[in-house]
Amino acid sequence: MYPAATTGFKNRRRRWHLTGQVQGVGFRPFIYRLAQRYELAGYVRNDNRGVTVEAQGSVAQLKRFSRALDEERPPLAFIDHITVDNLPPLNEPGPLRFSIIDSDETPPGSAQDITRVGVTIDAAVCDACLRELFDSKDRCFRYALTNCTDCGPRYTIIDRVPYDRPNTTMRHFALCDDCRAEYTDPADRRYHAQPIACHDCGPTLGLVDPKGAPLPGDPIASAAKLLEAGGVVAVKGLGGFHLAVRADDEAAVSRLRQSKQRDGKPFALMCRSVEAAKCLVHLSASAQALFSSPASPIVLAPRRQDINVAASVAPDNHRLGVMPAYTPIHHLLFAELDPAIDALVMTSANPSGEPLTIDNREALERLAELCDAMLWHDRPIRRRVDDSVVLDAGTPHPLPLRRARGFVPTSIPLPVGGVAHGLCVGGELKNTLALVRDRRAIQSQHLGDLSYTPVFDHFRETIDDLLALFDVNPKWIAHDLHPMYLGTVYARQLADRLGVPLIGVQHHHAHAASVMAEHNEAGPVLAVVCDGVGYGDDGTSWGGELLLADLISYKRLAHLRPIELIGGDAASTDTRHCGLALLRQAYGEDFAKHPAVAQLIQDEHERQVFTAVLERGLNCTTTTSLGRYFDGVAALLGLSTHNSYEAQAAMRLESAAFACDTPLVEGPLFQFITGETGVIDLSPLIRALVEGKADGQPVEQLAALFHDQTAWALACLVEESVKQTGIGIAALSGGVFCNERLTRSLTDRLSGDGLRVLVHRTVPANDGGLALGQAAVAAVRYETGHNRKAGV
Repeated sequence: MYPAATTGFKNRRRRWHLTGQVQGVGFRPFIYRLAQRYELAGYVRNDNRGVTVEAQGSVAQLKRFSRALDEERPPLAFIDHITVDNLPPLNEPGPLRFSIIDSDETPPGSAQDITRVGVTIDAAVCDACLRELFDSKDRCFRYALTNCTDCGPRYTIIDRVPYDRPNTTMRHFALCDDCRAEYTDPADRRYHAQPIACHDCGPTLGLVDPKGAPLPGDPIASAAKLLEAGGVVAVKGLGGFHLAVRADDEAAVSRLRQSKQRDGKPFALMCRSVEAAKCLVHLSASAQALFSSPASPIVLAPRRQDINVAASVAPDNHRLGVMPAYTPIHHLLFAELDPAIDALVMTSANPSGEPLTIDNREALERLAELCDAMLWHDRPIRRRVDDSVVLDAGTPHPLPLRRARGFVPTSIPLPVGGVAHGLCVGGELKNTLALVRDRRAIQSQHLGDLSYTPVFDHFRETIDDLLALFDVNPKWIAHDLHPMYLGTVYARQLADRLGVPLIGVQHHHAHAASVMAEHNEAGPVLAVVCDGVGYGDDGTSWGGELLLADLISYKRLAHLRPIELIGGDAASTDTRHCGLALLRQAYGEDFAKHPAVAQLIQDEHERQVFTAVLERGLNCTTTTSLGRYFDGVAALLGLSTHNSYEAQAAMRLESAAFACDTPLVEGPLFQFITGETGVIDLSPLIRALVEGKADGQPVEQLAALFHDQTAWALACLVEESVKQTGIGIAALSGGVFCNERLTRSLTDRLSGDGLRVLVHRTVPANDGGLALGQAAVAAVRYETGHNRKAGV
């Protein structure tokens, strides 16, 4: 029954317009129920810019309604902007009622809205749907694609806004009478849940062999039996297919690793429950909360001892990546599995270097050689979205490593600017995009390495997709300064086609700006930016930098002492090149005679060639990259001589240091070289590590020493710059700060000295955060007329 408000002189009428994550999250029925509670008249409706509410009642009623609107919103909803207008009350005869108006209906006298709608995240299955899933008396019993306004697909099924069923991939599934009754009942949990479906009217689940032929029996039960027997099953989820095997079956995991051509990179585990995950890893309270949240990311956490997980799941790593079962399909699968199987490997179903597989026909073409069966459904997936990854660092905010499912496309407010529409193309590795409109950055899901042709094609498709979805007409395009990055090349072509200006943003300035934007900080800050590679102003490779930065410009205050690398980019794969460069820096021109060189490069001919090339400076590149220092130290300590995946050597070095949890108390093993631009010289530390290894010191202690001394050196550099500049804010960014020990040690030192320290908590410190930094810089430069790179 609709509430009725009597007309009268004391009545007031107000209009609220709300933007943020307010569509597809049960917001309209929430408003409807509040209006019933407070006996208000009016309406609520979606539009292509958010939600509009008009309500009429007494001043006291409207005040209580407004307070509840803010304090009791649905679990997936958040509001980033509200405008409130007073309107003349309607004085029509009879009672006024409150109603939910369809999105395409425009009530008389409605004003134009002001901000584009926020598209909603995909959310893990909620507790209420789970209860129904296993309730034999419920009509959703064992329906593998059940959902409601609090959970299920959103971003992965929407074609365009407003978020209504005809604008999603569910438009081809006509509602049955029971689903329509729930869909149209404002008091029901599934009111206007656009993906609503059931056994009678919705998408169906099937199990097929690699050629697409249906397999007999119940799809879930048959898939479970295959997994129990050591088979590989491709499982279609929210944003694409996974490849699943038993986590405790070494032969099955090794077979998957070989077929996927994934040499050593760790696999993620999907766990039956949070309790099962806690039996495998140590989860902090903040990580456990995020693990169990609607986002349900992969959480990297320290592994427990003596667990029943195959060695090849995460070789030479002290962490495991765990995530919960987050769709009804996953929960049904675990319910059918032997209770002793508490975890499955769940890795993205794609050949190495290619985008995620999302389409059933595509799965037959790409996955037939990788699996024994495919557990799929016929609900179309509109866009590819990987699992998100966070690092449990024991901090209030786990560190984001990959931002995708459960977090995108949530927008991020920019500290300054952002009125003019813009496009940011990000970096070359771990690419993401960002759109700018309405003073916010909308960052895309993780796309990958653009050097792979299928990923680059996906990158271009995603640009077109997101520009259309969010109605962005870019007035400028931002890019990295590296002239050969594919994203930079494409940005030039696109800017030419659209007739808009290009704004180049230096790689490490973008890193600094990304963490500043997260904290709504315009600067200036002292930014410590450390990563593997970034194109510097002087044409060399940077990566161990101290910048004085704001959102318009920056000044390079100091950097690591440069090293010369044989073969340039080849050193990121063959870490012996990095180790050799460090030995030359530490021991000077006679480095080739040092015993450590023979230990590092054991083949005599290869050793002679490498040392001769390095001595003559042939085919060498100069870099200040701390990432390459990590690679070199890992090689010198005998932990890793080759990276089969990005940062493998650095991860092994961190894992070794993890075994030594007490910081080593030593004097400083570094020195500073003063000048117009300062230099940190870690040569004393490198000599100490080489000599310590020769003396038989445990590698774990030496790895810890490198971490702690490097953090100490960076902290001293910042502290000295504080004295010179008077700036009390430090910002840490770049892929090296995905390292928990280094990040925590440096943060503790700086905050202990009274500095405000900005670390990442929304976007990754690695290149996955570059697009946000480009957005923060380019938005200000465009609107202020500045397009300079240095000179804070």
